[in-house]
Amino acid sequence: MTEPSRREGLLAGAVPGALATMVEPVPPRWILGYVLAAPILVTAAELATTATAAAQSPSSDMTELLGLNDIMTAAALPTSGLISVEVSRDGAVSCAWPRATAGQAFTSSAVTLIAEELSVPRGRVQVTLADARPEPVFHQLTGGSNTTVSACVPLRVAAAVARQRLLEAAAAVFGLPVAYLRLNAGVITDGTGRSLDIGALATKAASTSTAAVSVELAPRGCSTVIGRAAPCR
Repeated sequence: MTEPSRREGLLAGAVPGALATMVEPVPPRWILGYVLAAPILVTAAELATTATAAAQSPSSDMTELLGLNDIMTAAALPTSGLISVEVSRDGAVSCAWPRATAGQAFTSSAVTLIAEELSVPRGRVQVTLADARPEPVFHQLTGGSNTTVSACVPLRVAAAVARQRLLEAAAAVFGLPVAYLRLNAGVITDGTGRSLDIGALATKAASTSTAAVSVELAPRGCSTVIGRAAPCR
């Protein structure tokens, strides 16, 4: 099993106990994310629980088997999903990240990952530094060129949940199945000339309660943002 597949499998199984009975089985290649209770659309890859907050440092014995990057990824894994992606009424997409950028240009890579999964222009995405808090534990450490490695899947999950919620909201407005809609460059179209910007759906796609949902990540090989030249941010 490849490393990305292994990590996606681990994250897919990390469902808080209190919500476990609310979550239906996830189809193959799908992964769990969350839509959070908020006045506008806010999605996340994981929720804080007592178990994740109590994550422990890896044993020193691991150094005989793993490199520094592997150890940092393993230490951050229990709380690596504690991030969220927010879609505002003006169509802006934002994410507050718990790690500082220290020369590795992670802000640019995070913007790219979110823009790719959510099908919005890079210019609409803003990644900022989140306030320190106890829950992320080792997911707040910056070093070893580890940030992009440990952040890739959680960022994609949160953005994919947002994409799905926006498409479902647009489907309700247009009176069409989601399969008939397309989201591109931050605009949802139905193929008949009707269109809606994602900002116009930010409130309608929001949720009054936090719930676990299953989403399918964008397939590899279909990138429209990743791999394209863009200035560092």
